[in-house]
Amino acid sequence: MELYTIAELSKLLKIPESTARYYRDRHPDYFHYTGKGRKKRYTPETLEALRYICEQANNSRNAEEINEGLQAQFKREINIEEITAVTTAGEQQLKLFEALTNTLGEIANQKQEIQGLREEIKELRDYIKTPVLKRIFKIADKKPINKG
Repeated sequence: MELYTIAELSKLLKIPESTARYYRDRHPDYFHYTGKGRKKRYTPETLEALRYICEQANNSRNAEEINEGLQAQFKREINIEEITAVTTAGEQQLKLFEALTNTLGEIANQKQEIQGLREEIKELRDYIKTPVLKRIFKIADKKPINKG
């Protein structure tokens, strides 16, 4: 698997390195990497996430809209390195529980979204199963006919 530095990512996407760093800091959960500091290398999935962010930003999408799109299309990564930097075991546990709580909240939101999508799919399947003429006459019944 090929890995990239932030400078390489910015060159591949023809954006300033400062812009790539800004997007990384703005959407850190989608910048998957290995290593630390100057040895940090980003995955090909990160390249695709950054490409998506750039496209959306060029289409005048705000950060919240971009983040929603990222959530729908890319997996998030929780970096445990942040947790190990904490000195006491109690603080480490607290950080871990916070990360778990956030993750469980996201899972609950995704379950609700999936349920809504399932209901929408059921409605669409029912609609498709309805004969075309019946659909046409139902629509015609709802709209009054002007006679004159």
